[in-house]
Amino acid sequence: AQPTRSVSGRCTRGRGEFGRNASRDGRVRSPRGMTAEASTTPAAAGAESRWLNVPLVSYCGVPGALSADAAKDIVPNCEPVPCETLGRAVQSVSQWTSDLAIMPVQNTLEGTLHENQDQLMGCDLHIVAECSLPVELCLVVLPGVKKENVRTVFSHPQAFAQCSSFLSHHLDAAVREAVFDTAFGAKRIAESRSKDTAAIASRKAAELYGLEVIEADIHDKERGQNMTRYIILSREPAEFDPSKEFKTSVMFTLEEGSGQLFKALSVFALRDMGVTKIESRPLRDNPILSKTEGDKQFNYIFYLDYIGHVSELKCKQAMRHCTWKESARLFVLPASLTLFVCFCFVTVQELTPFFKVLGSYPLTKTPGVQ
Repeated sequence: AQPTRSVSGRCTRGRGEFGRNASRDGRVRSPRGMTAEASTTPAAAGAESRWLNVPLVSYCGVPGALSADAAKDIVPNCEPVPCETLGRAVQSVSQWTSDLAIMPVQNTLEGTLHENQDQLMGCDLHIVAECSLPVELCLVVLPGVKKENVRTVFSHPQAFAQCSSFLSHHLDAAVREAVFDTAFGAKRIAESRSKDTAAIASRKAAELYGLEVIEADIHDKERGQNMTRYIILSREPAEFDPSKEFKTSVMFTLEEGSGQLFKALSVFALRDMGVTKIESRPLRDNPILSKTEGDKQFNYIFYLDYIGHVSELKCKQAMRHCTWKESARLFVLPASLTLFVCFCFVTVQELTPFFKVLGSYPLTKTPGVQ
């Protein structure tokens, strides 16, 4: 059974960097009963490393939450630890009461979860793994309750958005009450025994709280597959394995002036580095740039993912100042291209007032997507 405690209190287990799996010399040993098959499941493919043996993974929600299920997919032998907020889940790792934290950051139907992504700006943790998993959302009620009796629906705002068509067609008159986690809505129904209330939650949450699924897989299918991308955060960065392909996530701001984004992206293009994601949003702490009186523009922060690990040579050169000795290994160009070479050696940090590497981690394939 999953734990019901919150990591907002002190945790007596998990002492040391890898909790109960750490030996005195700091090496990780596998938990008892762990098999080779358990450490190489398809969901963990590409993320197989020492992180898979960490026992305590904090998440925002209650037992039965989608994030708890995702934690078990990415870290098969972990113990998911519920938290009241995502901030507390992240803080628990920094305070050594948990080993890792899991965070949903993107959804195929609703895009980026900006509030979650913004947690990465101020925290001192590293992204060490990722996984994209299909999401099945169900309408759950107390046994015997009919859909026509439902007057209130509990769920997370993201779940409401992902199931908007179903709600409009079948429960348009029902009041939608937002809660901090899909499973928490199911838990409230089980505790209150309300016969006119439903929740949008996972099938597992329904089973855990003794509820009945009256409609399954209710997301907006006309908009495509419902999948969520999760990331795992740790105190220490992931180890580099040259036999695997890695992805690195960074965030940065730009100076004022024309062509600044072009210059920043050229750092990657001129080194043949694949960029898999770039997005921006107004910077919360300083959202407005004031050039002149009456001429105000948004000040943006950029999130970018690229293929590569920060310890690789060309990635080092892109991220920070490089030496001519290092660069000679990568480029052999005629003297007439000296200007081009100099432009190639411009780094992201030279172009950005603020720059942060969020982590390098194994690139994983999305299940069911070719």
